[in-house]
Amino acid sequence: MTVRQGGRLLAVTVAVLAAASAQARPLNLFNAMRDTPITRFSSADVDLMTQTVQRALDSGADGVAVTWENPRGTSGGSVTPGKDPQDRANCRTARIENRHRSLQNAGSYLFCRSKGQPKGAWQVIELLPR
Repeated sequence: MTVRQGGRLLAVTVAVLAAASAQARPLNLFNAMRDTPITRFSSADVDLMTQTVQRALDSGADGVAVTWENPRGTSGGSVTPGKDPQDRANCRTARIENRHRSLQNAGSYLFCRSKGQPKGAWQVIELLPR
């Protein structure tokens, strides 16, 4: 899997977890996800967001937001990294906030690097409670 493919997988995983965080009933999951910013993102938006997530998790200071903005569009957001509650060296938390025009969404996630992933690749492990 290339880093670009991993980034897209990361974006889709975050979108699905964000929709699930809305506590939608199974039949309404699509409707909950339909109104999230990521479903309206261009490929440039997705690339900017996933690059920001990777950068924040790789080297961002705990509690300090790293922002992104697409200068050609109306999308942007922030990623605020934090420590893993279980203090694992290969894991971090991140609060991800995204917007597209009037749509806004946010969620907190646990990310870890797995042994099978290329250096720098992070996997979403779970959606954290608000």
